[in-house]
Amino acid sequence: MAQTFRVQVVGLDIAYRRAGSGPVLLMLHGIGGAAAQWRAQLEGLADEFTVVAWDTPGYGDSDDPDGDWRMADYAERLAALIDHLSPEPVHFLGQSWGGLLAQEFYHHYPERVRSLILSDTFAGSVVRPEAERNAILQGRLDAVATKSPAEMATARLPMLVPDDAPESVKQEIETMLAAIHPNGYRQAALALHYTDFLDLLPAISVPTLVIAGEHDRVVAMEHSRQLADGIPGARLEVIPGAGHLSNQQKPDEYNAIVRRFLWAVGG
Repeated sequence: MAQTFRVQVVGLDIAYRRAGSGPVLLMLHGIGGAAAQWRAQLEGLADEFTVVAWDTPGYGDSDDPDGDWRMADYAERLAALIDHLSPEPVHFLGQSWGGLLAQEFYHHYPERVRSLILSDTFAGSVVRPEAERNAILQGRLDAVATKSPAEMATARLPMLVPDDAPESVKQEIETMLAAIHPNGYRQAALALHYTDFLDLLPAISVPTLVIAGEHDRVVAMEHSRQLADGIPGARLEVIPGAGHLSNQQKPDEYNAIVRRFLWAVGG
């Protein structure tokens, strides 16, 4: 069973959940998530791995950011957390926004990364046309300024899982979305807007897996392929029938893919 811990890093209290033993697999949630997003992975992978899911600053039980942050600011706190967790490089699993943070972290601290799993994510906002990027950011900022987290959750849910997803999965996701910190979400949206890793992908030299939900309505399949094609040696795994939150909708298939990859990497 996962336990929750708190540690102070670079002046902020950061919360994380931890389960199991073995090589460290550090999981980074999406813009609407928290460590709770990884419940099925904390339960399903702890037999072979030390599975750690952090609450990003501004999410869950972690403190909110203490200013206007960019991805490098989050990566700095993440590096301090890893100093606390392990003296050895760790495996990273980043979903959506968390996948962008994993890329940011790698480019600052490549020696701390054993492998990368980039799930339902892309190479940064730059892959979208400028007008689309601006509209997405403005939509997020307007939503967090005018709606309660619960209202945002209800409006956002259909984009994240297909209509035929189990009701229990939909309820779990909606509850998670409704728990966001408005300021944390706003800061994460601004940091996301400025991400651009497209030209940096060829520099990634650790084993990398890209996971995509077949019916992801947030990250287009072409952008998942672009990500996998841009990283030397990376491969793409598509989960049939899954939407954007493939790890929550299809946990058994998702966990099996992650496990096979980590076996191949060698721990």
